[in-house]
Amino acid sequence: MPLFIDPLDSWLDLLGTTSLLAAYWIYVNLVSKTPSSGKASLNRSIGYFYLAVGIYALSSGLWALATWPFPSSYNLIFSDAWPIFGVALIILGLFNLTYTAEAQGEGEQLRLRGALVGIAALSLIPLIYGVDIWVYGLTNEPALAGLMFFSIGLAGVLSPALTLKSVGKSMAYLLMFLLVVAGIIALLIGVEAIFIHTAAWRTWAPWYGTSK
Repeated sequence: MPLFIDPLDSWLDLLGTTSLLAAYWIYVNLVSKTPSSGKASLNRSIGYFYLAVGIYALSSGLWALATWPFPSSYNLIFSDAWPIFGVALIILGLFNLTYTAEAQGEGEQLRLRGALVGIAALSLIPLIYGVDIWVYGLTNEPALAGLMFFSIGLAGVLSPALTLKSVGKSMAYLLMFLLVVAGIIALLIGVEAIFIHTAAWRTWAPWYGTSK
C-alpha cells in the first residue's frame, strides 16, 4: 500500500550537500597541494559522512521502492535512483576510510580507479533519467531537475578519467563544475520543496484531532 510520507525535500538537500562535498573532495585530492597526511585525515572524516548518508539513502530508497510514496512517475525517477546513490556513497565511504598517507603511487591509483569504475556504472542510471525528465517534462522544474540528474550522472560516468595523468587535472575541474551545478540545483529545489510541503500539510490532523 502506498504511503503518504514524502521525504523528497530532505533527499534533495542531502543530495545537494553531498554533491558539493564531492566537488571539495576532488579539489583537495586532485587539484590542491594538501600534504598526504592532511589528505588522509580529511578523507577518513569524509568517509564516515559518505558511509552514514549512503546507508540512509540505500535503506530509505528501498523503502520507497516498496511503498511508492510519490505521485505518478516520480516513483521511478526518484525511488529508483536514490538507493543507487546510496550504494555509490557506500563505495566512496569505504574507499575513503581505508585511505592512508602511505598508500600512494600506482597501487593507490588503481584502487581509486576500481572504485570510480563502479561509480561510473551506477551513474548511467541518473544520466538516462536526466534525459527522461526532459523528454516527458517531469517535476515542477523539468529543465533544472533534468540538468541536476544529467550533471550528476555525467560526473560519475567520467570519474574514472580522474586517475589518468594526461587528463586528470582538467577532468577534475570539469567534474567539480558538474557537481557544484548539481548541488546548487538540488539545494534550491529541496529548500523550495520544504516550504511547499509545509504549506500543504499545515491543516492536516490525525484521526484523533488536534491538541490546543
